[in-house]
Amino acid sequence: MTANVELTDTFGGFRTKTNELVAMTHDGMTNFIKILDTTDSTSNITGSIVTAGGIGVAGSGTIGGNFNVHGNLHANGTISADGSLTFGDAATDNVVFAADVNSHIIPNTDDTYDLGSSGQKWKDIYINGVSYLDAINLNGTAISASAVELNLLDGVVGLVQGDFTKLAAVDASATELDYNNITTLGTAEVSKTVTSDAAGNVTFVNGTNDIDIASHDGSNGLKLGGVLLTQTAASLNTVGGLSTLLTGLTATATELNLLDNVTGLVQADFTKLAAIDTSATDLNNSATTGKSIAMSIVFGG
Repeated sequence: MTANVELTDTFGGFRTKTNELVAMTHDGMTNFIKILDTTDSTSNITGSIVTAGGIGVAGSGTIGGNFNVHGNLHANGTISADGSLTFGDAATDNVVFAADVNSHIIPNTDDTYDLGSSGQKWKDIYINGVSYLDAINLNGTAISASAVELNLLDGVVGLVQGDFTKLAAVDASATELDYNNITTLGTAEVSKTVTSDAAGNVTFVNGTNDIDIASHDGSNGLKLGGVLLTQTAASLNTVGGLSTLLTGLTATATELNLLDNVTGLVQADFTKLAAIDTSATDLNNSATTGKSIAMSIVFGG
């Protein structure tokens, strides 16, 4: 077949017939059916070729304009798109992935789009790698601590929630807490209240400070050498006064016991005794003479 066939007004009757079939069965035919009508298609009933049935194409097809499908689009092979893709035109539409994702998912614009929303959240996230986050919000609470600050807990063992509760109750200022910061162990510093050396010896730098043990009640409180001191402050103060009284005392316990059971003595008696300057020998002689005189009186009568 070497001639072109054109349908003109001469073939008007032929053009209006229905159910006509043009069959080109010549083997090795190099010609093709060409339609010069340029009417574009805006629906499934407009265009230069309109068919009420389906179209079967055994080879490839190329469309130079837009391709609009009113029904479902199915491909048995791979689908590639060189331009942008838009899926759906409303929130009622959805995209379902039955296949695995085998590539990176990278947004076109940095720091612009969300993954989920406050009302539509993803459930679980499984990540085997590094999470690079600018901010963290856990169940409505923003984590304001930096990564450096959070890393302070790295390697810390034994901490429980109660420890942080205790820490939260501390209202001392940094300056007040710094009183316990000794630069060199065992070295007294003017700005510090208490110093302690490696042996556990405690030194109070400022002598005007008091030690107030509020729990000292005879069952708890001050221990000396591991032994609980059961005396009250009032009792200890009495002992302190006695210590002052006994300062310079050289008499032995035996000598002090000479006063045991002696009654009637008052301080003035000791004053009189202190005023006697007669020696012991004179006193002894007086005692002997007195007896002789007494005897003379008795026998002289």
